[in-house]
Amino acid sequence: MVEKYGSINLKNITEAVAANEIAMGYTNPFASSTGMNFLVSTLSTFDSKNILSEKAIEGFEKFQTNIPFVAYTTLQMRESAQSGVLDGFILEYQTYENIPELKKDYVFTPFGVRHDSPMYAVGNLSAEKKEILDKFIEFCKNAKSQELATDYGFNRLNEYSPEIADIDGETVIEAQKLWKEKKDVNNDIVAVFVADVSGSMAGEPLNRLKQSLITGSQYISSDASIGLVSFSTDVNINLPIGKFDLNQRSLFVGAVESLSASGNTAMFDAIVVATKMLREEKAKNPNAKLMLFVLSDGETNYGHSLNDIKGMMQSFGIPIYTIGYNANIKALETLSQINEAASINADTEDVVYQLGSLFNAQM
Repeated sequence: MVEKYGSINLKNITEAVAANEIAMGYTNPFASSTGMNFLVSTLSTFDSKNILSEKAIEGFEKFQTNIPFVAYTTLQMRESAQSGVLDGFILEYQTYENIPELKKDYVFTPFGVRHDSPMYAVGNLSAEKKEILDKFIEFCKNAKSQELATDYGFNRLNEYSPEIADIDGETVIEAQKLWKEKKDVNNDIVAVFVADVSGSMAGEPLNRLKQSLITGSQYISSDASIGLVSFSTDVNINLPIGKFDLNQRSLFVGAVESLSASGNTAMFDAIVVATKMLREEKAKNPNAKLMLFVLSDGETNYGHSLNDIKGMMQSFGIPIYTIGYNANIKALETLSQINEAASINADTEDVVYQLGSLFNAQM
């Protein structure tokens, strides 16, 4: 890139991505401040005067066409870079500074608005709370704290000046809406949810699975096409793939609510069935962007194994996002890593937020 563009900066990187010369990864701008910083900065490289202009949008569409995927986490991007899928990815400087492997293998290029971790007071605070905040600021500013901050990667790159002008909140919101509308360019999203209803999911795990699907479905675009498969010993197609309009949403919620648990766990059999459904949609719509979401405890004990389907899934390139309930998380992570997808542990307190972020980014 240095030979062709003369230097490495965000403008040259976005031009190289738009020209399909390098593969770049970034995080969901609805859930990641770094991802949002990258989004508005990228739009600015195409039109510095108006990041929402037709010129900026046209440039972003060309850029986005060559983005392999929008990542759920920075870790997902790092793993994809290590496997050769990505040539570059975004992250905070503090992360870069504190992981020796990153400093060994990558060059950090600053971009966008500086993230200097300012302190904010939100709402009408009482005098006592303001005093506590002031004391904490004093603590952060003392010499020992500042020395520690520098050791951890803060207080660095002081020579860097933002490449973009200040952007107001309304413009940021409009940029998010633009991203949601344009992130898949001309591809139609087609996804199948694969739900584990084996005996080991009875009770609380299945109840949380249902809640995840029903709550998360509000983040799925009406332009997407969605289907539902469930599995225990056998595999059932609970809802054929259809455009996620009001009628399909209603059928989806009804199908999820009717799920009940019993039997063995034939997870890989269900993935084969769901993949067949997706491939049939692809035959009808070549522009379809296919994806699978598997919700399970990960303990397969019936039917096909991972080794039976791994080669097939690699050849099809369909990402398999996994969501684990009281799960063998390592098994689900291995499944997701086949095609660079994310894996979520649903046993955490913020799982609804995590799923909303995932569905918002992908659909």
